[in-house]
Amino acid sequence: MKRSSADKKESIKMDKKRTVLQFVTFLFLISAVSVFVCPEAKAETLTINTRAGDIFELRFRKLQPGEPLFFLWNHKVSDYVNIFFMENIYQLKNEPDKKQFLLLGFDLMAKPGVKSLDLELWSDGRQIEKVSFPLEVLARDFPKLKLKVDQKYVTPPKLVQERIRRESELLAHIYSIVTPDWLAEGHFILPCEGKLYPNFGQQRIYNNVPRSVHSGIDIAVPRGEKIKATNSGLVVLASDLYFSGKTIIIDHGLGLFSSYSHLSRLLVRRGEKVRQGQVIGLAGSTGLSTGPHLHWAVKIREVRVDPLAILELEF
Repeated sequence: MKRSSADKKESIKMDKKRTVLQFVTFLFLISAVSVFVCPEAKAETLTINTRAGDIFELRFRKLQPGEPLFFLWNHKVSDYVNIFFMENIYQLKNEPDKKQFLLLGFDLMAKPGVKSLDLELWSDGRQIEKVSFPLEVLARDFPKLKLKVDQKYVTPPKLVQERIRRESELLAHIYSIVTPDWLAEGHFILPCEGKLYPNFGQQRIYNNVPRSVHSGIDIAVPRGEKIKATNSGLVVLASDLYFSGKTIIIDHGLGLFSSYSHLSRLLVRRGEKVRQGQVIGLAGSTGLSTGPHLHWAVKIREVRVDPLAILELEF
């Protein structure tokens, strides 16, 4: 049966519409991937001026749960400053020739609402000024994911429960030690190239049992892929752990740590100094893992923050 001239014209129109739609969809996907893999947004900067003459800067990507904050004493006049933030107290003493800053953050489980950053300025043994700076923390939605894994990771056998307890205590001890000097150099980099999954803060449900919140991001890479240090620092752990498998933790100073989990091979040892971009291990699927990938996480002391946010902060 022959098609009429009108049918042919309508078919051509439909083909053109389909082509345009496919092209627009392609552009959208490319744009979405580009925005996620190579973040374009820059950190915001808030300036805090004081009557005493001290000037402080607060840099951040967003004011949300799981976001790090960079607090800089930009212009120093007072002898020292006490900083009160999220029930913690910090102190910076005036050292004229040294860049002085703190790393703060909102844990991924932080509740939204107005938080206060309070500063006490001291000179000649007395408090000369107090400044309160309100920060409105906005709500953040985290995804959920159901996974099927070996039951031993959902309900660990009694024989390994003591091991899990010891490893938990070891990790808590590591993150409780704050190196007073900044060991990193310049900006932070991705530890490897691969498909990034936006799963920071994801609620993991293993075998229909809700478990821990995912405190890092996953990067899909082949087994044996080279994993690099995101910045310079000191290796404070290079060991095989029950849940995270072969794991490396690097101390970058001032309470900032980066961790690399599920590796197939460790290429550094505890106590070793590493530089930014140095190969520290090979990707794998050890521990609680469903396939080859890198679990990359960042902590500021015990505060769990989004690793991708660290890439956007200027130190």
